[in-house]
Amino acid sequence: MKSTNNERKTFSMADFEKGLMLAGLVAPSTVEELNEIRVLDKYEKELKKEKKNTYFKRVVLAAEIANELHAEPTLGRIKFQKLVYLCEHAAEMGLHQRYLKLTAGPFDNKFMHTIEGEFQRNEWFRVDKITERGITRSKYVPLANINGYKEYYARYFEDRQHSIRYVIDLFRKQKSTFTEIAATLFACFVNLKNANHPIVISKLLEEFYKWSERKTQFKEDEVVSVWNWMLEKGLVAV
Repeated sequence: MKSTNNERKTFSMADFEKGLMLAGLVAPSTVEELNEIRVLDKYEKELKKEKKNTYFKRVVLAAEIANELHAEPTLGRIKFQKLVYLCEHAAEMGLHQRYLKLTAGPFDNKFMHTIEGEFQRNEWFRVDKITERGITRSKYVPLANINGYKEYYARYFEDRQHSIRYVIDLFRKQKSTFTEIAATLFACFVNLKNANHPIVISKLLEEFYKWSERKTQFKEDEVVSVWNWMLEKGLVAV
């Protein structure tokens, strides 16, 4: 049944008045309206709190990665970013949808652009840019309060510490390019799985090379070798 003009007008006016009440510009006229506003306000506050808590948990997890690997010459910004992605999966944080399909692999632009500031603000790390053999990379330098994140890490990831440590140790000595390939393959694997596509190497390679033109620098046998390594180490299960 089609709504009449009067019904549409009444509905839109009701929504308009509710919006004014939520903005505090119009006082609620009934107890029901007041209760509805309180429920909505509580829900919005809980969403903001949950978002804030998730963000801080990610910062703490990133601090654990930096603390474990900052002395390794292979750790730079790209490898660090990819390990955050992989460790978030190991921690079962369910954040895959936050990552964009950018050139070097899955990348959460907003989060990664704030992480260095969070490290500095908490006095956990500073991030220096160093140039060695003509290559500039990020170096994570521990600060005075480096141990400050550990109590949070123990609390937030008590049940997943073994899985996170396993991923960190797997990639401890691996180069940045190896980690980039692995993280991109993992993202392709997750996308195919979520779309209920069969996980076969031909389809994975297709998705990998469709990711960006940058991926053409990697030879097919190199990509296949990394995928087989991931299967062998239990990073993925087919």
